[in-house]
Amino acid sequence: MRGGAVRTARLLVPILMAGALAAGPSAAARPKAPPPFTGELRLDMTDPVIDVKIGEVPLRLRVALDQKRLIELNPDAADRLAADPPDRRFRFDAGFDALVGRETLKGVQAAAPITLNGRRLLVTVASHGRDCCAGVDGEIGIGLLPYATIRFSRPEAGSDERSVDFLIDDSSEHGPQAATPIGRETIFVQFSLHRQNSVATAAAGAMLAAAQGGHLTDGGTTVAAFGVERPISVLHLDRAASVAGFRYLSIAVRTADFGGRHYFPADPNEPRDIVVRKKVPLQEAWPVVLVARDRLDRCGEALFDGNSHVLTLRCAFEGSDG
Repeated sequence: MRGGAVRTARLLVPILMAGALAAGPSAAARPKAPPPFTGELRLDMTDPVIDVKIGEVPLRLRVALDQKRLIELNPDAADRLAADPPDRRFRFDAGFDALVGRETLKGVQAAAPITLNGRRLLVTVASHGRDCCAGVDGEIGIGLLPYATIRFSRPEAGSDERSVDFLIDDSSEHGPQAATPIGRETIFVQFSLHRQNSVATAAAGAMLAAAQGGHLTDGGTTVAAFGVERPISVLHLDRAASVAGFRYLSIAVRTADFGGRHYFPADPNEPRDIVVRKKVPLQEAWPVVLVARDRLDRCGEALFDGNSHVLTLRCAFEGSDG
């Protein structure tokens, strides 16, 4: 869960740097569609990292299921790239802001040429003044990788696994997410192979509580994107919820973030005292649950189809839960 992006600059859609189409009325009327992706990228599910180069600068990038169609760099890696640019036109300018809950991180971005799977692309490279990723130089979104399939796997797959498909909408604002029904509402699901614990935004938590019943208890804080700490409560559900095939009896909720006009039902066990709430600017609702390693460690494989945008999880969905 990376938060929305305040659009102060446009992200590049990855551009295939091929030759111009042949001139003529028919070519102008019917431009050729880009060729479908081919090949397969195989990754270790516990450490999904690829090595790339932008110009002469080597970079180790984590492949993320929840990252936008861009490369996000830690500040030191961005500095190395700025000091040794791939061409004369390359430079970092003011970019889009990263909104982590209610924390805004100013960003820079640049257009960079890169070759992936034999294809020359022009992609967005961004950085936001704080490390995004430990142990690597940055992160790359699955939607940026031109492969027919990207296969994340682990050797110790269980025998009780089954497969579930998710149609991924690669949102330019929020990153890859899948819609799923909760009661009469629809929430979104994102998947993270590196974050430890699942967490819901305020809007998603309120929808879960309305559908399944439940109450909140204090949960302290959680570390969100870019190492930003955000307050959480724990939602204890009266009836277990199925989210992306996984069973949840409780889940952390970032109650201050992306709630919109969604509110939690009153707890009948709490005294009916008058509560004065601090006035804060209303934030756009983003009802999303980030499914993290507390569930995805039960999966032997995650397969992303780059042409159909379908993510297939093969997991022991019925494992023990909280």
